[in-house]
Amino acid sequence: NFMSDNKLKSLTHIFNESFFRIPDFQRGYSWGEHQLNDFWEDIENLKKGRTHYTGLLTVEQVTSTEILKSERWSDDVWLIERGMSAYYLIDGQQRLTTSIILINEILRDLPDDSEFNFKEVSYWKDKFLYQKFKDEYVSYMFGYERDNPSDEYFKTKILNRTSSTSDKVPERTLYTQNLYFAKEYFKGKVKDLPHEEKEEVFKKIIMSFKFNFYEIDDDLDVYVTFETMNNRGKPLSNLELLKNRLIYLSTLIEEDDGLKLRLRKDINESWKTIYEYLGKNKEKPLGDDDFLKDHWITYFEYNRKESDVYAKFLLNDYFTPKRVLTNKLSYNEIKAYVDSISTSIKHYYNIFNPEKSNLDDEIKTWLERLNRLGHTFFVPLIMVTLEKEENSKKIS
Repeated sequence: NFMSDNKLKSLTHIFNESFFRIPDFQRGYSWGEHQLNDFWEDIENLKKGRTHYTGLLTVEQVTSTEILKSERWSDDVWLIERGMSAYYLIDGQQRLTTSIILINEILRDLPDDSEFNFKEVSYWKDKFLYQKFKDEYVSYMFGYERDNPSDEYFKTKILNRTSSTSDKVPERTLYTQNLYFAKEYFKGKVKDLPHEEKEEVFKKIIMSFKFNFYEIDDDLDVYVTFETMNNRGKPLSNLELLKNRLIYLSTLIEEDDGLKLRLRKDINESWKTIYEYLGKNKEKPLGDDDFLKDHWITYFEYNRKESDVYAKFLLNDYFTPKRVLTNKLSYNEIKAYVDSISTSIKHYYNIFNPEKSNLDDEIKTWLERLNRLGHTFFVPLIMVTLEKEENSKKIS
């Protein structure tokens, strides 16, 4: 296997007859201005002929049988039949996503048949962005799995492609806002560069930025790997870790495959909703771990002993593989928690944005007053009250 030698590889090597997908248990794109500035400085400071160690890319190869079986990969079967390899990206997606966004901004306004870095532009687009075959197929060399809320957004808003389902407006989440910010950031950096300088930046990113390309063995569990990996740039939030953990637990429960898949889909849908609401008000995005903590208080217990007690409880005590394997944690309990957290996010959003809600005017007024006062301690209480209020309306 050419992957197992741990030589450093450039993107030109990595994208050689290979394409990549970010799996559903991964977090979305979390880089902001600070990380983008660092990335751009690394490019600017790199001297001609030198290389820059960019970090680890951990991947897992997807077998062709898996691809042929799964609806999610149906657009890409033709690439597999043509002899290409498909990979899930387990770690390093922030750096790879950033590289692809930059490559796209450099190539975007150049005519396909024009010459760039000794090849036609269309050659580079085929290699790093997407490939077309007649009018029948379009496949992306890098992107999200089909169920991922960022998938549609990445294709249509970042790569500016029309997509087969583009009549659906892609959802805006905290993560898609970050993608858009990165696109605008690089657009600003490259738009006024002379042609030769654009070529210089392009060469650095595809040839001189080197990655430690590491393929994990099947017997090493991908979910666990994901949790233990050190994400340079931005540590994972507890909310992101919990999503990955719940998806992992859904694969361990003793239920039939249909139910397991349903649960996995529910978890994905819930987290999609959560991130949509956390980022709904662009002026005032809400903190994901603040929400997780407040929901934990409403669902489990109120405890002020130490600041991170909620995360320890959720990840170390309650949602653990051991509890599933010893039948102390059931499908129903996981499902109930997932349903509850996705209901709560809407109330949580309304508490901080009463003016955008369709609550009664009197409640809006009180929430606005509380917001002016600052009501950190009371948020869980208000969440439960709003939920009860909504349920009593449903019943009546």
